[in-house]
Amino acid sequence: MTISKKLTATVLAGIMSVGMAFSAFASLPTDVVDSPYEESIETLGALEIMIGDGNGQFRPNDSIRRSEFAKVAVEALGMGSIAQSSNHKTIFPDVVENHWANGYINVAVAQDIIIGDDQGNFRPDDPISYSEAMAILVRSVGHEPAALAKGGYPNGYISVGSQIGIAKKAVTGHNSAVTRGMIAQMTFNALTVDMMEQVGFGSDAKYEIVDKTLLQDVLDVTKGTGQITAVGISSISGTSSLRDNEVRIGDKTYRVSEAALPAVRNLLGFNVVYYVRELSDGKFELILARADQNQNHAVTIQTGDIEDVTSGENGSTLVEYWIDKENDRNPKELTIKSGAQMIFNGKATAFNAELLTPESGRIVCLDIDNDDVYDLVFVTSLTNLVVESVIEKSHKITDKYGNPSLVLDPDNDDVKFTMTQGGQLVKLSDLAEWDVLSVAKSVDGSIISVEVSKNKVTGKVEEIDGNKRVIGGKEYEIAKNYQEDIKLNDEGTFYLDVEGKIAAVDTSSTLSSNYAYVVDAGLSTGFDKRLEVKVFTKDGEVTILKSAEKIRFNGTNGKTPEEVLTALKSAGSVVPQLVTFEKNASGELSQLNTATDLTGSGAINKNQFSLNANAELTYKKASGKLGAYNVNENTLILNIPAGTTDPDEFSIEKLSFFNDNEAYDVLVYDVAEDLTAKVVIVTSSTASASIEAPIAVVDQIATVLNGNNETVQRVYVYQNGERVFFDTDTDGLLVKGEGEEATSLKKGDIIQLKLNTKNEISGFRLLFDVDNKATEFSQSIDDLDLIYGRVTKKFASSINVQVGDGAVSNYGLANVTVYEFDSGKNKNAIRVVDANEITQYDDLDPSRVFIKIYKDAVQEIVIVK
Repeated sequence: MTISKKLTATVLAGIMSVGMAFSAFASLPTDVVDSPYEESIETLGALEIMIGDGNGQFRPNDSIRRSEFAKVAVEALGMGSIAQSSNHKTIFPDVVENHWANGYINVAVAQDIIIGDDQGNFRPDDPISYSEAMAILVRSVGHEPAALAKGGYPNGYISVGSQIGIAKKAVTGHNSAVTRGMIAQMTFNALTVDMMEQVGFGSDAKYEIVDKTLLQDVLDVTKGTGQITAVGISSISGTSSLRDNEVRIGDKTYRVSEAALPAVRNLLGFNVVYYVRELSDGKFELILARADQNQNHAVTIQTGDIEDVTSGENGSTLVEYWIDKENDRNPKELTIKSGAQMIFNGKATAFNAELLTPESGRIVCLDIDNDDVYDLVFVTSLTNLVVESVIEKSHKITDKYGNPSLVLDPDNDDVKFTMTQGGQLVKLSDLAEWDVLSVAKSVDGSIISVEVSKNKVTGKVEEIDGNKRVIGGKEYEIAKNYQEDIKLNDEGTFYLDVEGKIAAVDTSSTLSSNYAYVVDAGLSTGFDKRLEVKVFTKDGEVTILKSAEKIRFNGTNGKTPEEVLTALKSAGSVVPQLVTFEKNASGELSQLNTATDLTGSGAINKNQFSLNANAELTYKKASGKLGAYNVNENTLILNIPAGTTDPDEFSIEKLSFFNDNEAYDVLVYDVAEDLTAKVVIVTSSTASASIEAPIAVVDQIATVLNGNNETVQRVYVYQNGERVFFDTDTDGLLVKGEGEEATSLKKGDIIQLKLNTKNEISGFRLLFDVDNKATEFSQSIDDLDLIYGRVTKKFASSINVQVGDGAVSNYGLANVTVYEFDSGKNKNAIRVVDANEITQYDDLDPSRVFIKIYKDAVQEIVIVK
């Protein structure tokens, strides 16, 4: 093994013959992979000098601001923590006092690596130019005297920067805005430049280049090369005595972070270029490792691509494999040397050619001396487990198909395990139902590696070719663990393992959520009779669905329009009911499903469109339950009064439709295992507003045409402190009173609105009738209290109010919305005012106050003049 102070290229690209790359840390941003700055960006990221944008991207081609580069330069000097405590106003007049980069700018100024422009400004948000960045980096490594001797800014700095290597792979126009990628390259180069220091002072002042670098002497980071021979308890020669968080490279042992450990395991056996940082306790921690492109040649072969394994000359083993099995004429061949080291599922074992062909998994053959004969073989034999449930207390994962459970107990010292997704460590709490775990166990069970896949595809099986299924135009192989038949036209969500094979199928996930309520149905006229179904959709629209020539009805293909119409009838009439439907590419009705009645059994069938309850149920807001069933914002709520077939009487409602402790006659559909309902049809209700709804002070009522060209009412109200308007879902809704005494709502009436999902008014509660403004009252509706009376005394933050001859009560004014209604005005009669405008009752000014109190808190007040 060799150790060097010089930071040299550690590019990973090219080490793999078959699409697998290994790195000891998190995946590079996608916009960096294969860029000319990949090595620099990954290294600066590991050193926490320069990172991405927080959204998984680095944006290497974007410019970088002067303030941003000040941060990079200060981090490269190892002074990031000092910057955090130096976040005060800078010396530059154009840098605001609270600028995010103040600390970095102040440290950079103190270190004499940043100066202002000719006007004394810093221009923090300007893109930094190539010459400006070069000057800062030249100063950072102490070479400013040489730059000044060569003419100073800009040419002297450019010349010195090129001479000492900062410009390597990073050259552009002097005044050009430099990109983030090039800044990363220049900073990366500067880390290993031999620094210049002053060695003479006074009249004998002089400067010399010394054997020091920012990387090693400032950041305490050392670069090395060698072979990873052990990670944790895994070793290329047998069981290791290392701790879980340790790695051995050559004869040196280093700590490695928990996040990096899974990927470091993938580098076992590889020759690597690596970087370690000295810790406060004198030990070293691995911060970056990449396979050495000059010392490794690896071939990864998926199990299905192995053609044959045979014996070769001198005890060697020959492996024939396909790179592109579908298109290549002949397989490739590689030679594994006699006595090659074998790592089976993370643990060294005697070489055994029979282990080279696991049912599922892959082999990686590694040539570490570039003689085209492979020295190490890593066998990953995978068994799939599909998550049914996770029992964290016992560290157990149960399998959906009844296979043995997997126990990952961190307190069991006899078993070491890692669980990753996309190279990142995950915990049991991160797992969800239907996740596919590909499990690799060592022969003795002491090492378990779990790769988690959350990948899935939803659709229909379009083609079958042996063990392969085409879904959505793409071909998928069926994994060994899935034993059930997947037939043509089967629909569902197909869950994929880490190899992209189908490991599980959930048909319930594709039960149509395209709900509609059948109003009527019939056959079209003419020779080509098609089914026409009039429905009220989940979007609150009334439409006619016209069928294709054949219809898939309740899972059976090829039904005629006549057959489906007959099935929709009872006693000769079409039965109004909830259905699900799908259309084909031509917009024709191609599938129709009626609900299976499970009301008598209490059963839940998540694979079938079902009616689960037909009963009177009480809504409890605190628990979000309608009877025993959970309802939430995702539950489709249809208000369809019993006995009516007029869709004008139907509406789609929000969850706020339900009032606490109120009973409703309902039909409940498609209940999940956690008793959450997907659809609720309310067949009887009070259609009253929620008691917690804000008040609405009526200002004006008009007649308008809605989007369906239907006449409805529009009411302008003051609500939540502003004037807004709402349209009714039907005409003639805004009426107070009954029978001959019924009249339209008027300016000054105070109501609570009940809104459907289109934000249309479907009902209201009258709280204050302006026609009775001289009549004082108090009223309670569950948690809602209404007070209408006279202010007998006013205080700074409260008022005393008396209703009739009753007792005086005090009400607070904190955070209260206040309106004023002046019944003597025709225009501008309502306005939003401050609580200071509430006045004490006077015979000459007989104004009263309407107070809305919810759960003992005064929320809104209306001054009624």
